Amino acid sequence: MASRGNDTDIDQLYQLPLGDFTAARNDLAKAAGKDAGAIKTLEKPSVPAWAVNQLYWHDRRGYDKLIQAAERLRTAHAQSLSGKKVDLATAELQHKAALKTAADLVRRALSRAGDPATPATMKAVIDTLQALPGGGTPGRLTRPLAPLGFAALGALMKGRTTPRRLADVVTFAPPKPKPDEVAAEARRARDAAAKRLKELDGQAVRLRKAAAAARAAFERAEQTRAGLEDKLQTAAAEMVARRTDLDRIEREARAIDQERANLKTS
Repeated sequence: MASRGNDTDIDQLYQLPLGDFTAARNDLAKAAGKDAGAIKTLEKPSVPAWAVNQLYWHDRRGYDKLIQAAERLRTAHAQSLSGKKVDLATAELQHKAALKTAADLVRRALSRAGDPATPATMKAVIDTLQALPGGGTPGRLTRPLAPLGFAALGALMKGRTTPRRLADVVTFAPPKPKPDEVAAEARRARDAAAKRLKELDGQAVRLRKAAAAARAAFERAEQTRAGLEDKLQTAAAEMVARRTDLDRIEREARAIDQERANLKTS
C-alpha cells in the first residue's frame, strides 16, 4: 500500500480520462521512491468502474444521496427481518430514485468521455451502484461490483447475525430490464454514438479547413522569405560593387594628393 503522503496523487489517477491512467500511474511510480512497487500494482479500472468513480469525484451530491438511500434501505430491511414494523416501500422508492439519478449522471460522464453507454456497460454500472456502499475505497473502484441478493441474505439468516450486520451487507439486485427497456437503452447508445460521430465529423472538417488555411499562410510566408532573400542577395552584391568603386576612387584620390604634394616641394 502506498504511503498516506501519496493518497492525493493516487486519487488523481482515478479522476483522469481512462486512457491516461497507465502512463500517469507509471510516471507516479517513478517519482514515488520506496512506494514505487505498491503504485505499480494499482490496477487500471474497467470502463464501468471508472464511470462510477467519476460519479464519486465529480458528482458527489448524487453519489452521497445514493449512499444515504442505500443505507436507509439496508437498515429498513434489517429492522423488518428482526420483526420491527418499518416503511419498506418508501425506503425502496427513495433508493430507486437515487439509483436512477446516479445512473443518469454516470451515463452523461460516459458520453462526455466519448464512450457509448452500451446496455452491457450500463448493466455493470447499475449493478455497481446497487452494491454501494461497499467494494473498497470510494472513488478507486477497478472492477464492477455485484450486488448481493436474496440468496446471500438467506445464507446470513442461517447463522448468527444482527440487524447491524445485515445492514452492512444486504443489497437487492435491480429487476431484470424489460425487452423494451433494453431496446430503448440500445437506441440511446446508438444515438449517443451517432451524436458523438457527428461532433467528430464537424471537428474534422474544421481542422481540415484550419490546416488548409495554415498551409496557405505558410506558403505565402515562404514566398515572402524567398523574395526577401533574393533582395538581400542583390543588395549584398550592390554593396560589394559600391565598396569596390569607393576603394578605387579613394586610392586614385590619395595618388593625386601625393603627386600634388610632390610637385609643390620640388
